[in-house]
Amino acid sequence: MKKIVLLTAALSLAGIVSHAQSSSFSPKHLAVLRAGNGQVRLHLKQSPIFIDEFATDGFNAAPIMTVAIPTNGADAIFFNGHAATEGMLSRSEDGQLLSFAGYGGVSLLQQSGTPSLLDIGRAFCTVDAEGHTHTIIYENYSGTAKMNPRGAVTDGANHFWSCGNASGTAYYDAGGSAGPVIFAAVPDSRQVKIINGTLYTSLNGPDGVFLGVPSGIFSFVDSSGDAVPLPESPRTKLSLVVQANPTYSKIAGFDMNPQGTIAYTADAEKGIQKYVKGDSGWKFAYNFSIPQNIPADANHEAGCFALTVDFSGSSPIVYATTTEGYNGCVNSNRVVRIVDSGATAPVTTVAQATSTDIAFRGIAFTPEAK
Repeated sequence: MKKIVLLTAALSLAGIVSHAQSSSFSPKHLAVLRAGNGQVRLHLKQSPIFIDEFATDGFNAAPIMTVAIPTNGADAIFFNGHAATEGMLSRSEDGQLLSFAGYGGVSLLQQSGTPSLLDIGRAFCTVDAEGHTHTIIYENYSGTAKMNPRGAVTDGANHFWSCGNASGTAYYDAGGSAGPVIFAAVPDSRQVKIINGTLYTSLNGPDGVFLGVPSGIFSFVDSSGDAVPLPESPRTKLSLVVQANPTYSKIAGFDMNPQGTIAYTADAEKGIQKYVKGDSGWKFAYNFSIPQNIPADANHEAGCFALTVDFSGSSPIVYATTTEGYNGCVNSNRVVRIVDSGATAPVTTVAQATSTDIAFRGIAFTPEAK
């Protein structure tokens, strides 16, 4: 009976918020992928999804606008808000779409259990500047491995690249009839982004150990080792771009300037790291530790999950979602901002999640109108 009540509440709330949506995103604001509505428990491992808009100069602010992602019907999609790896958000190469990955084809809590183990569709969702959503089932997964879809990015022309585990790094042509093209040499990845026309991904410490490479940020090459900006072949391989400092190897989110000279990574335990490229290659510059609001003995982790960076000014401005939380998972966490004037730059709070059943996950800048 309890599950039925929770399902009804989740679907009803999602419908109410969706019908209330009537505004467009403002340009150059923050879009934050939120798991949970404060009613459906994150520990159920299937979370309703929302995208909250915040001003970049906000301080402990409420959302300016919220887009509710459908959790039932043809466009239904959700992810596991309790999982430490799911919920990455990216903006398309043309700046017009937000995209993320999850589970689609069934309604929220239609089947109970951990969704990465269920025989349900793996899906991408795009959201445009007017808040319109579109869900694409790219694979009707029925494997035996635990497959977590972690994120996706699109070029804005129906081509998608995904990150995940259990052969979750792939290319998909949404305008074609074939299924996803799995990059066999890249079974595990944390985030994918297109920066200045090139696809990049991140690997953490265990990913790197498994593949015999260090953790860090990677681009892609073909089977001959030649660079492929936007790969489509199953024989695609990794090429190391920025090697993570071994002290900060629990990374997930990342960003890089278009010139390829400044990069940031998010370590779930220790904060945000800056790397700078000079004549002798990439070097670690410094780490930003994240001041905590939750007592250490009750806190999940003290770092960051996802980040996006405004490189337009003289000092890069970093925006990130934190990994703090109670009861062994991310919740009650924050969106933070760092104006990178140096290693001692202060960390300020843009927004605070209001419940142990709400978690901020992916972050990107708002999509632009066509």
